[in-house]
Amino acid sequence: MYKKASFKNSFEAYFFILPAFVIYVIVVLKPLLNTIVLSFYEWDGASEKIFVFLKNYQKLFSDPIFLTALRNNLAWIVASIFIPMILGLLLAVLLWSIKNQRIRFLFQTSYFMPVIPSLIIVGIIWGWIYNPVFGAANKILKMIGLGALSRGWLGSPVWALPSVILAGNWTFFGFCMTIFLAGLQNIDKNLFEAAIIDGANRIQSFRYITIPSLRNQINLLIIYILIGSFKVFDIVYVMTKGGPFNSTEVVGTYMYTRAFEHSLVGYGSSMATILALIVSISTLIFLRLREEK
Repeated sequence: MYKKASFKNSFEAYFFILPAFVIYVIVVLKPLLNTIVLSFYEWDGASEKIFVFLKNYQKLFSDPIFLTALRNNLAWIVASIFIPMILGLLLAVLLWSIKNQRIRFLFQTSYFMPVIPSLIIVGIIWGWIYNPVFGAANKILKMIGLGALSRGWLGSPVWALPSVILAGNWTFFGFCMTIFLAGLQNIDKNLFEAAIIDGANRIQSFRYITIPSLRNQINLLIIYILIGSFKVFDIVYVMTKGGPFNSTEVVGTYMYTRAFEHSLVGYGSSMATILALIVSISTLIFLRLREEK
């Protein structure tokens, strides 16, 4: 009876999973496999495909623009780990210390607001802020006596990438804050009381109680950052389209221009395949390292 009931429950579970699995195969797995297959061909999207095997991949890793784009993605990961995560954690701790629930909710809602607009809208707004003629960034610098620092932020090969990364991270710190705040509410306050009795100060309590207790939230955000930073496209394309001189190029924008603007579908597919492989491997390595610790 037990085996029959178990088989029946399993069958019912698979039956309910089946529609979602079919959609997943059609929407995700099938296009992914098609992309991998196309990466072995030279194709402009219209004429006959030419099988070139690994030629696209050989060309890819000798392409200086692709290597620059990959390096920019790595810079985006590092910045996204340090800027929004640290800021979100500090804001979450400050909000957690507020006893008045209405005031806490007001600040939490205000800080979460940048998460709501799409990155396309965010890119347009920050493009206005960085505008060298009427942008708020240069006007604020002039108002506080730092007019010598004003510049064309998105037109500078040196400052364009940090400017775009700052705009992207502005939309993410509120999400980090919300995740950390949810984790803080699950920490047993008796731990802090015991630490105070043992003579620990606030910094020690934060280091030895708060941070270890937020391990799951930190893991979640780092994985989210790894995937999101390699997938970033829309805000870069809206603000700079990878310029000036490919200084803000990321794999997503370079893949799009090669595949759709220059009709190098096979070459773009090889980039998409490498990108998916990097995201999968980096996520698995991170999870394995965290499990070992």
